[in-house]
Amino acid sequence: MDIIDAHTHIVSHDIDRYPIDPGVDEEQAWHRDHSVDADELLAQAAAAGVRGVAFVQAISCHGYDNRYVVDSARRHPGRTIAIGAVRPDHPDARASLRRDVIEGGMNGVRLFSVGGATAPLDHPDMRAITAEAAELGVPVVLLAVAGQLLSVRPLVDAFPSVPFVLDHCGFADLGGVESFPGAGDLFALADLANLSCKVSSITLQATAHPRALWAALVSRFGSDRLMWGSDFPHTNQPDYAGLVDLAKRTTEGLDPGARADVLGATARRLWPAVG
Repeated sequence: MDIIDAHTHIVSHDIDRYPIDPGVDEEQAWHRDHSVDADELLAQAAAAGVRGVAFVQAISCHGYDNRYVVDSARRHPGRTIAIGAVRPDHPDARASLRRDVIEGGMNGVRLFSVGGATAPLDHPDMRAITAEAAELGVPVVLLAVAGQLLSVRPLVDAFPSVPFVLDHCGFADLGGVESFPGAGDLFALADLANLSCKVSSITLQATAHPRALWAALVSRFGSDRLMWGSDFPHTNQPDYAGLVDLAKRTTEGLDPGARADVLGATARRLWPAVG
């Protein structure tokens, strides 16, 4: 089975070279309690049968300094890619994105809303950095929460040539019965042809019906716009192998082509350099 992990986080043990960002260090504890560097993560991925991984910048430890994910991906070509993060309202945002892509080989940019977790994603600064990503030819990964899902549409609509990926399925409400009545705002985005969804361990653990969730997402978005990501080590229970097993078990009900898409082929089509 060809598996690509589209969402991992890595933390450097060399904090002199790659410092922990003091501005966000206290927000989360996972990078202190479950720190895993690139080599350690790749060893666990190999043991679990995962062929390639995406290193996604986690701003809660290394802030917006993408050097560690970029340098790590360059050390492991053909097996890894780097998805960095940019603060859209920073004066140097567009220049830093261009540098990390052109000089560093970064494969995508992860964006957070301007103005906090309740602010709409369709903001002028978000459009400006997305326009830069369009010129550079890299996908845009959006981190949104359920209350921001309605604001995803105007941003994605404005850039039809840009591939967008929605992290963690937008933290949609996946509680209740197998029809997922609280996920209407997520399902309503399915007609956006340039939007894919990342179904992470967080997403699968948020519902009592993960198999039904895969089926519901495939029926709406199509398997070619869905991909799996472990979110390890931010998500670290039970362990990396257990998270891979969760993905494999919950996708057993899909037809072979759809299962191949969500476990690896979709991510590889979006990022051919991985795996």
